[in-house]
Amino acid sequence: MLLVKTYLDRSPIHGLGVFAGEFIAKGTKIWRFVEGFDRCYSPKQFAKLPKPARDYLKEYAYRVDGEILFTVDNDHYINHSDSPNTFLRGGYTIAARNIAKGTEITNDYREFDPGLCAAFLTPPPAKPPKSCGKSVKK
Repeated sequence: MLLVKTYLDRSPIHGLGVFAGEFIAKGTKIWRFVEGFDRCYSPKQFAKLPKPARDYLKEYAYRVDGEILFTVDNDHYINHSDSPNTFLRGGYTIAARNIAKGTEITNDYREFDPGLCAAFLTPPPAKPPKSCGKSVKK
């Protein structure tokens, strides 16, 4: 669940992106997994979903620790950047630097979903992976 005010707009990176709806100071916790709001599916649960639901989740969900994480709010529109303005730590997505109101919020997808980013050639920086509800979380 996003913990800061955001909005969707056209992204120069790809399609829609998530933009800061307020100034976000460096070190601010931007996102965490909230059970009952966000959703994790085991591979077995995912396989039992109707095909249209699986297709949707393939586009907008992430693979984390062997589970499929679907974030319900704008988070699933956050785009990848090789120099993101967020990082993952202790189950949270955190602002890596000050993010001005109106700036697109970006993640390095390789931190939590290497399969999604198989085409990226540069390895991600060494950081702990996101957790899918097992502890607090982009």
